[in-house]
Amino acid sequence: MFNGHITPDLNQNKSIKNIFLLYNGVSEQYHNQKVLEKIKALVPDQILQLNNENDTIKSLLVWFKNDLMNWTSKDPLCTRCMGEGRGGVPMQVQVMTGTSWELRAVEIYNCKRCGYEFTFPRYGDILKIAETRTGRCSEWSMLFGAIMNSLKTETRIVHDFLDHCWNEAIMDGKWVHVDSTLAYPISLNHPLYYEQNWEKEYQYVLAFSAGGIVEDVTQKYTKDWDAVLKRRRPSFFRRFF
Repeated sequence: MFNGHITPDLNQNKSIKNIFLLYNGVSEQYHNQKVLEKIKALVPDQILQLNNENDTIKSLLVWFKNDLMNWTSKDPLCTRCMGEGRGGVPMQVQVMTGTSWELRAVEIYNCKRCGYEFTFPRYGDILKIAETRTGRCSEWSMLFGAIMNSLKTETRIVHDFLDHCWNEAIMDGKWVHVDSTLAYPISLNHPLYYEQNWEKEYQYVLAFSAGGIVEDVTQKYTKDWDAVLKRRRPSFFRRFF
């Protein structure tokens, strides 16, 4: 198991560097009390009044997925055309690079048939995500991790460097898999779900904590560690640690 600190260099791979900077920035927000106080205000009183940690996390997962957040599709259909009975028209997307990890990108969607357009800012700023309440796995895990930390359950971000990210929370003294994008009970403590059901072929799964601390947690998410080792390219992350 590896523990290290981020030491990015401007000459290193830009996309990987940006991932490290993003999650370091998110992790720092998990310890910002002003941010956490505002995030805690989102949680319904009936959940705050629960005394059992397992009941609290279960209720948070169900509420977060079904009531708080909305999913932003990568391939949306034009809602205006559908509303006019003209069928689902795939929208075209243009991605604009963001100014920092706090606003990492802006996706601009346009319907070529009717001209309808909307934008989807990809925030790393947790309070901005809390305002918009929409996104994909990264926005969901960033905000859910903040909610957990606001309730005094230490939580961090996990990224698989394929196409998904989720959280881990300390429960009963150990880090436990938590994925707010999945339906309960799969969303809690089912680390092998992705490999078994999404046919994931990992090289690295890393967990990010405040202070630039990064932990290699890949073994937790695979039943075929030997296959992972064969896929790994040792030089891929060496320059960051």
